[in-house]
Amino acid sequence: MEKKPFIFGVATSGDNFTDREKETSRLVLNFRHGVNTVLISPRRWGKTSLVQKACRLAQSDKLKVVYIDIFSCRSDRDFYDAFASAILKQTSSKLDEWLEHAKLFLSRISPKISLGTDPMTDFSISLEMNPKSNEIDEILQLPEKIAQKKGCNIVVCIDEVQQIAEFKDSKTFQKRLRSIWQLQKSVSYCLFGSKKHLMNELFEKRSLPFYKFGDAIYLTKIGTADWVDYICGRFEATGKQISKELAEKMQVKPSTLNVMIGRMEKNGYITSFPGVGENGGKKRTYYQITDEGRLYYQSKCEEWALTKEVIEKFIVKEN
Repeated sequence: MEKKPFIFGVATSGDNFTDREKETSRLVLNFRHGVNTVLISPRRWGKTSLVQKACRLAQSDKLKVVYIDIFSCRSDRDFYDAFASAILKQTSSKLDEWLEHAKLFLSRISPKISLGTDPMTDFSISLEMNPKSNEIDEILQLPEKIAQKKGCNIVVCIDEVQQIAEFKDSKTFQKRLRSIWQLQKSVSYCLFGSKKHLMNELFEKRSLPFYKFGDAIYLTKIGTADWVDYICGRFEATGKQISKELAEKMQVKPSTLNVMIGRMEKNGYITSFPGVGENGGKKRTYYQITDEGRLYYQSKCEEWALTKEVIEKFIVKEN
């Protein structure tokens, strides 16, 4: 199968990740020094890829990193289930240790643990609790208690965190989170999401609990020079060639790209289908060309060839 120079629609790593060196260094330093971080940018600007790269660089025997995608959470109960499951799974490597931590630190809740085909990686947690009781505090204190027991620090990275703004009685929920998280000594948080307007409101509005919660990082556009080097490098790595001039013209704004995709789908040239989200998170949308799209593409190629032939007849070539 032909190796493609670029991948789309998923978090990237390695040679598929470009630039963001300053932001990566800043995130790694924050993780290692226990500084809470809020990452804000428009959709499709590489937040998830950036955070996952920083996680890989920062993680060590003394620093555990937990990644949670809460896009599918529709209530505070969904959040608590996802939070507890991720903390237990990603801070231990043995099933008996997960069970020990659940029994030791969630004693008031009596969590129900369902095991899948591979109990080492596949299990889910259902929490029997009263939302008005102190049992919720046990869940939110779980990473702090595990960190103290293990003698390490933990960074909890929560993707699509803007979802909490849509929970019922969201402000009370946010107050509970902050009141507990801000007092933890061995745990820090990296909060980021894909809906910029909700993220801005959550973390920049003075009347809301998460105002000034941590170091705010606002991603800017990747510079043209970095994009050109990246595009040329990816072509070369897959046995292809592209000039720097053409690589520079390949840049398309996300808003423009969305309009183009929508127009092609409306005309029947492409069709969309959902992909499976990672870690139980949001689903990705993928596109494939239709038979009608292939015919249209072929007709445009033939049209261009004819136009090129006509234009060349009027061009006087110098000897």
